[in-house]
Amino acid sequence: MIAKSPKTDTSTGRRIACLALGAAMALTAPLAAQAGQNKSEVATPRIAVPHVPVPGPGGVAGCWSAQRLIYGPHAFSFCTNGRYGSYQVHGGGLNCNGNVTLTQGRGGAVTVQLSRSPCNGRTDWSADTLQCRNTGGYAGGWNGGWNGGYGGTMGSRDRSEVAVPRVAVPAAGGRLDCTYYPAAPGYRATGLALVRN
Repeated sequence: MIAKSPKTDTSTGRRIACLALGAAMALTAPLAAQAGQNKSEVATPRIAVPHVPVPGPGGVAGCWSAQRLIYGPHAFSFCTNGRYGSYQVHGGGLNCNGNVTLTQGRGGAVTVQLSRSPCNGRTDWSADTLQCRNTGGYAGGWNGGWNGGYGGTMGSRDRSEVAVPRVAVPAAGGRLDCTYYPAAPGYRATGLALVRN
């Protein structure tokens, strides 16, 4: 049997103690760095979801979709803040994106002016006009989008923002009854119902 010198035991013990101390410092360094920061500077995880404006009673802010195809196989929809927004026409080999300008009149009257927009490079969608009346009804399956919320314990640092679907409820201004007036020659005006998404 070989006897160990006390000096060797002390050296090994010091090495182990130093390694343990170094590991503890390395693990606590990120916490110490966060302690000196404002709460607004500390990153918290979030789930990003598109913002859909929540409409007021009788307002037109939000996203709208036609209930049928227009001028052949084309689906039409638009989103607006109540004055400006964008529209999309897709189907039949086209994918068109343009701007809309809305003018609200008395008694729920709304004029929607489309800008001329390029579609797939060689075709343009014309600068058409819709004359609409806000007739109320239901605001679609999810009443215009998503609710945001927080998970985790109130006051804890690990709260993350999550999105949950809204429940379907009746909402004033959930339907626009329109007449679509094309600017391009050879097409006739047509009736079109749009519902809030």
